[in-house]
Amino acid sequence: EQRQKEEQAKLVEEERQKEEQAKLVEEQRQKEQARLAEEQRQKDEQSRLAEEQRQKEEQASSRSSRRLAEEQRQKEDQARLAEQQRKKEEQKQKEEQAKLAEEQREKEERARLAEEQRQKDEQSRLAEEQRQKEEQAKLVEEERQKEEQAKLVEEERQKEEQAKLVEEQRQKEQARLAEEQ
Repeated sequence: EQRQKEEQAKLVEEERQKEEQAKLVEEQRQKEQARLAEEQRQKDEQSRLAEEQRQKEEQASSRSSRRLAEEQRQKEDQARLAEQQRKKEEQKQKEEQAKLAEEQREKEERARLAEEQRQKDEQSRLAEEQRQKEEQAKLVEEERQKEEQAKLVEEERQKEEQAKLVEEQRQKEQARLAEEQ
């Protein structure tokens, strides 16, 4: 029985060792698989990074070409826009000059018309003053003639009055002489 127990214990121990060995082998296998998987992952990662780098370089080259082409296009656009702006500015200056010239012409025309009007007004004023002077002179002359006429009438009346007095004196004298006679 003792021998059998020991045999049994030995068998159990061997079985345990086998299982332990199998477990260690399995762990080693899993570790190896994990290592290989990691190596593969790193290789894949390196390949991916290399591909990305290649694409980046390709894109950079393509971008560089596109960038140069874009820069050239922008330069041409800027030159075209600058030319358009210059022409627009030139046109604007021409229009501004034409406008100023037209304004100057209108100003001179207004000034000329205003001067003509001023001269007409001055002539009208002088003509009106002349007319008023002549009217005044005419009224003065009429007044003088009236006064002259009144003076002549007065003189005539005085003469008649004088003649009347002389006649009355003469008649009185005749009457006196007749009375004396």
